[in-house]
Amino acid sequence: MARRRAAAVRWTKEITNSQVIGLIQAEPDPRKALLIFDSATAEYPSGFRHDAATFALLSTRLAAAGLLPDAFSLLSRIPSELGHAPPEPAFAALLRAHGRYRRPLDALRLFSNAPRLLLLRPSSRSYTALLSVLVAHNRLDLARRVFARMKAEGVPPSVASYNVLLKAHCTDPGSGADVDAALRVFRKMPDRGCPPDTCSYNTLIDGLCKKGRIDEAKELFQEMIRNESPPNVVTYTTLIHGLCRSGLLADALEVFDEMTNRGVQPNVFTYTSLVDGLCKGGQSTTALALLDRMTKESCPPNAITYTALVTGLCKEGRLQQALEILDRMRLHGRKPDAGLCSKLIDGLCNSGRAQEAANYLDEMVLSGIAPNRVTWSLHVRIHNAVVVGLCLAGDSSRALQVHRSMRSRGISTEPETFNQLVICSCKREHVHKAASVVGEMLFEGCIPSREAWGAIVGGYWKIRELAEAAHHVLDELLEYTSHEHP
Repeated sequence: MARRRAAAVRWTKEITNSQVIGLIQAEPDPRKALLIFDSATAEYPSGFRHDAATFALLSTRLAAAGLLPDAFSLLSRIPSELGHAPPEPAFAALLRAHGRYRRPLDALRLFSNAPRLLLLRPSSRSYTALLSVLVAHNRLDLARRVFARMKAEGVPPSVASYNVLLKAHCTDPGSGADVDAALRVFRKMPDRGCPPDTCSYNTLIDGLCKKGRIDEAKELFQEMIRNESPPNVVTYTTLIHGLCRSGLLADALEVFDEMTNRGVQPNVFTYTSLVDGLCKGGQSTTALALLDRMTKESCPPNAITYTALVTGLCKEGRLQQALEILDRMRLHGRKPDAGLCSKLIDGLCNSGRAQEAANYLDEMVLSGIAPNRVTWSLHVRIHNAVVVGLCLAGDSSRALQVHRSMRSRGISTEPETFNQLVICSCKREHVHKAASVVGEMLFEGCIPSREAWGAIVGGYWKIRELAEAAHHVLDELLEYTSHEHP
């Protein structure tokens, strides 16, 4: 079909590059766009040649679609009259595409082979693109080597390439010495003709906050203002998040007020960082006010915002409000995940509201929140918590129902849950059901506790006594009737 589509293009007598670019831009399928590209030269093999802009446009589109070999092949086809070497932006886009498709080492090989295969001597832009790919995939040692190679080959670093180096130091999972290295690089940037920009400050403030060096982060923030490098929403959000993580909630609220006073509009990440910090600090009332403010300012909360609020409210024992927030979350089209549901279910069980917890467990199953490799242990824990809660509430029928649902979906029952099921069933005089649970326990190699054994033995003993009493009454009744009617 792609070939028919390409062949169906009716070219004018004289093809122009703008005409080809327009057709390529209008074609949503990059493979079909490549066929259009080839058909133009096939139609007029000696009279038409694509220009560099067309090569760059199509290569970038192919790279963005993950067609990395096709994008490289196209760049290698640039004719000699165009200088052979591909345009630098197209090459940088190809490098970044390798990063998006998780192929950092292939990006490094492509970069190293560019002079030989593409006749391209990479500039600062291409170096920066490669550095970004390596840092994004935590190939920090390689990134530092590439930066050293950049300097050795006389390619002057730009502010953008220094920013990537700063990020490499601040992202390093090592100790605070890495942030110190970033600070040294940061202080040398003006002497090398690359004064730090807002991104430079943001990266360092984030690195300092992550290491708990909040005072230094605040000093850098003030320096930023003095140097007339105005903080943006990322700067404020980063600092607020760091203050909240360090428990400095009053300072975080102060920075938030300063942000709005300076006319910087908070985004969902700013609000979520503050809401999360407030909820962890036991200030869910203030967090709820922020949620209302988000709605008024047309900044829709995301699932993380709602999760932070529900978690905080459950932690403070404000279950009813937590349930209202969950309803509000659903009303706004946000689907709760297993983690959020577990917080509510745990809270309900701990408050003796096991029946409601079981209802939410049913809703989880009906809404398709099924366990996977990551959430399996979470599902096991909350299911067992609900069964135990129901048993402690004396609702053996509902507890057995949840237990059977668990077993049908392969969710394992813990020894304590088994024991509680046996004890509760015996208390409710469902001894045969308790015996069935004991059979499941033994089949799974789980030995009932002394209390569980005592409950089931006592249950059967009680049944035996009742049976003996019934037989005794029956014997007396038969004897009485025989005397009355000889």
